Amino acid sequence: MDRFDWLELTPLRPAVAPVEPLLRPPSDGPTFFRAARSFRENAHFRNAADCYARSLGFDERNYIAWVELVDTLVRARLLEEAEARSKEAFDNYRQVRLFYASRALVLAHSNALVDAWPLSDISIESSDHWYPRLVRAELLLRTARENLAGALNLCEETLDRHPDTWDVLLLSGWLLLDNEFPAHAAGYFSEAAHRQPRSLVAWLGLGDCFQSLRLYDQALFYYQRALEI
Repeated sequence: MDRFDWLELTPLRPAVAPVEPLLRPPSDGPTFFRAARSFRENAHFRNAADCYARSLGFDERNYIAWVELVDTLVRARLLEEAEARSKEAFDNYRQVRLFYASRALVLAHSNALVDAWPLSDISIESSDHWYPRLVRAELLLRTARENLAGALNLCEETLDRHPDTWDVLLLSGWLLLDNEFPAHAAGYFSEAAHRQPRSLVAWLGLGDCFQSLRLYDQALFYYQRALEI
């Protein structure tokens, strides 16, 4: 099955049941981290960034929290804060190769591609994590639109290696949409929404894709799905 098969082109459906509220507020590193991920998944990027920061206050060696914090700030277009956070992590933990990918992402979004590429090289050569490969895909697209095939290959290879990692679908859609390839982004967002149907960010991403394609009725359909949730 092609992931585009998950695209819904049907009339609006009745509203779904509301999400149950958290039983108690986060109070330690792990619960702030889980709250941050929940906020990010539901497109509350400012709240997500604040919770990631709170989780790092309990455990500054939660390297995934650093990476997701910086990525969230970049996706929310909060580049000055992303710059400060990525530089802090990079300067304090030079041995953590994931932070080279985070730094490369911020530099790429700040139009400093010449500086971003060497950091991306180091992160890919030195880390088995999936994230540096998606940052490389984004660098390819920001270097030239003609690199689309190479970027898509990286997204697909990463998904093949990590088929159960939902974030690979989300970030593949995000980086393609950010670089103005909404038709390709829609396929990744649609599978992300299929796997986690209560994820607001996936439905909003689909809405943004179809808005970019000027298919406004379909964009409204996906925005309505987000409102129902």
